[in-house]
Amino acid sequence: MFSRSVIPSLLFSPEQGYARVRKLFAVTSISHQYLMKTGCRTNSTIAGDIYDNLTSRSSSDHWRDAGEKLIEKYFASSVSQRRTILVELSQNFGVDHAVLKRSIELYKKNENAFMNVASAARPHYFRLFQSIGNITGGVKSICLMRADVLEILRSLDLTRTESAALRPVENCLRELLTLWFCQSNLRLEQLTTESSSDILDKVMKYEAVYPMTDLIDMKRRLGPNRRCFVFMHEAMDHEPLVVIYAVFMKKIARNLEDIMNVADMVGDESANDTAMFYSISSTQPGLRNIDLGNMLIKRVIAEISNSNPHIKVFATLSPMPYFRTWLLRSLKCAALSGNTSLDSSMKLQIGHWISPVLSPCTSGDVVDERLAAVCDENDIFEGDAKITDLVRLFLLDHLNKIDGDKLEKIFEIIMHLAVRYLVEVKHGGTSRVFDPVENFHLRNGAEIYAINWKANVTTKGMESSYGVMVNYLYRLNQVTKNSSQYIQNGEIAINSQALELL
Repeated sequence: MFSRSVIPSLLFSPEQGYARVRKLFAVTSISHQYLMKTGCRTNSTIAGDIYDNLTSRSSSDHWRDAGEKLIEKYFASSVSQRRTILVELSQNFGVDHAVLKRSIELYKKNENAFMNVASAARPHYFRLFQSIGNITGGVKSICLMRADVLEILRSLDLTRTESAALRPVENCLRELLTLWFCQSNLRLEQLTTESSSDILDKVMKYEAVYPMTDLIDMKRRLGPNRRCFVFMHEAMDHEPLVVIYAVFMKKIARNLEDIMNVADMVGDESANDTAMFYSISSTQPGLRNIDLGNMLIKRVIAEISNSNPHIKVFATLSPMPYFRTWLLRSLKCAALSGNTSLDSSMKLQIGHWISPVLSPCTSGDVVDERLAAVCDENDIFEGDAKITDLVRLFLLDHLNKIDGDKLEKIFEIIMHLAVRYLVEVKHGGTSRVFDPVENFHLRNGAEIYAINWKANVTTKGMESSYGVMVNYLYRLNQVTKNSSQYIQNGEIAINSQALELL
């Protein structure tokens, strides 16, 4: 269909009209012609020869050959050399801004040229990364390369120049991996004791939540009433990407001991109605922030529902990995500020979630009655002027070191603060909750079902959250609504028994 600018040209003679049309469509491809003629302006000292004579006009074979050379050079280089290669790649093989400007000017005159703007805005290295994906082992290479970029971006010696160069590279790598790791390219597999020992070894090595001692320990987690599912990708055969463990029970487990007790797991599977998810591990650092876990847990719930119709309840027993760190940091930062009013300093750290517990009121009592009872018992009241700092010191004394007896005395306070942490602590001033595990499950549509004391009394569990763990419940008829309300409005679905701790 002709645009309005073309129609008047047809009022001329056929020769004149066709000439006008040809001229118009020739103009719309100007930016494409510039892009085709523009090659890499490289001054790279490490990998510059790889990009020589490589342009948008180069054949697919030429691009693939360049990709093979880059991968070979990159993975043969030292850590510091890889860093240099990535920065030079961004600086010398990125967007041709002159072409982009011309494309934008053309688009202002003719909106049909919008695709030329999109093409000009895409850096040259994007196509190079695409070509690497067509090489055997190329997807894995891109995954490893992104892991390196993410590590560099977190490094303390990162310069502004490096940051400006590498963030667009990371964006391109993430975009490609998101496309490649879509659900249709992922294969869900249930592991059993008969599965390949190579895959079982990798799964055992990758387990981050509850490490295993040996292959025998691994196979215990694959026995009766237990399930282990993995996501595999067609381009990364024998490489588990995400691993999830589940156990069938008669109730929602409130502590790790119930889940890990193998002796209690033998019996008729159909007698159980609850599937407890207790570990989800991502194995590839390069796939960070690519939402594979979200897809996996939903696929697993569907798989279990179809193959085990007696399972009606789906819940998790999940850690709170940063609860203790944030609580101690908040209390200590209050002391460093020299401000006796914890409320103001706490707002600078993790919001107002702790202030109702620690702030004094005009009556001389602490707002939270449970804390008041503990404080009275330990005779720390010395008047309104000192009460806030005394309470802070009291809590630091009980919370700083892992002492079971001291923690038991204030377990109600810890539970109260745990639910405040989950409900009120946000990430960087956004509506997204700070706790990464909680954010994962809320985005998936789960609700906070219960907060559990002494749920994980291992050293790791005590050091991360004083042993407190969370049950997230997946009500299948509510997950879509819960997910939408959280993502769009920051609304958190929470059960009444968890709310009672507030």
